[in-house]
Amino acid sequence: MDDRVIWKKTKSGFFTVKSLYSAEELRSVVRFPRKIIWSPYVPPRVGFFAWEASWGKVLTLDQLKRRGWSLSNRCFFCLAEEGSTNHILIHCTKTRVSLELLFALFGVTWVLPCLVRETLLGWFGAFVGKKRKKAWKLTFLFLFWAV
Repeated sequence: MDDRVIWKKTKSGFFTVKSLYSAEELRSVVRFPRKIIWSPYVPPRVGFFAWEASWGKVLTLDQLKRRGWSLSNRCFFCLAEEGSTNHILIHCTKTRVSLELLFALFGVTWVLPCLVRETLLGWFGAFVGKKRKKAWKLTFLFLFWAV
């Protein structure tokens, strides 16, 4: 009797994490920006942070409040809004200055979506030209990391 298990998600029949991730992604209703986040040009800690941010799981003040901490929840940068992941990384007036500078450097006019995940899904940069596309893809992740 043969004890081997054949993984039908790959042509070779061998299991890989990539094939599992691809199979799960096809079943998932939520689209996920894996090609930008898990790029070989992005350091793992930056990719992991972007992954957490895309799911809204960065440990911000609003996350601490959900866990029972009693805190006044204000963005550390602008002191005007609640400090959520989406606000801090996309919508804060202080962060927007960096984003507008980035857009100006690439000659892009863009209205950012409400959520980090939606922003990353739209960040492929076909409009910046072939030579600058890789830099465009990586810049946003590194900006997230810097903020």
